Amino acid sequence: MSKTLTPEEIEALRRNYKRCGEATVEAILRYRESHALEEVALVGKGIIRRYLKADAAQLLDSATPDMPLADLQVESLTLLEIVLDLQDALEITIEDEELREFKTVGDVLQFLEAKVTPGFAS
Repeated sequence: MSKTLTPEEIEALRRNYKRCGEATVEAILRYRESHALEEVALVGKGIIRRYLKADAAQLLDSATPDMPLADLQVESLTLLEIVLDLQDALEITIEDEELREFKTVGDVLQFLEAKVTPGFAS
């Protein structure tokens, strides 16, 4: 499924996600145009990084999938902010019950990849 974004859509996405960094913005744009699964982890990690303190952001660079979000100093309010951005960037809905399952970096990334995969049953 391929979609061409309008210049206005591209500008709005660049503006909304400028604090995520250029690589994340580009991954969001590629995902929105192609729905390519390989962009999802880049988007997920980039959005998570936006909400981390500098020392925690360095940890994310070397994080294994089993790294607890708590080790990155992600608290419940921060997680909610991350989820709101993920929903918007990937055009998905994450229910409260699903959110409660996010304990590790891998939980988040696996969930996002499954959620954007056709036929995903929540």
